[in-house]
Amino acid sequence: EQAPESAQKNINLKILNELKVISPPSSLQKDFFKFVQQVEKAKSSVKQSLEKLETLKKSLMQEYFG
Repeated sequence: EQAPESAQKNINLKILNELKVISPPSSLQKDFFKFVQQVEKAKSSVKQSLEKLETLKKSLMQEYFG
């Protein structure tokens, strides 16, 4: 926002160091990290279940139509 589009590629460290960056407290960062880990575990579990179901479906299709 602070530089025109043509100058954005040339922003130097002095300008970047002066920018204020919002950083949540470490406790919230840790909570978010734990939440993301739980979501990734759930996602992995669902993916494994879908793979098992796909294998079962292929097996049944082969049995009935193969």
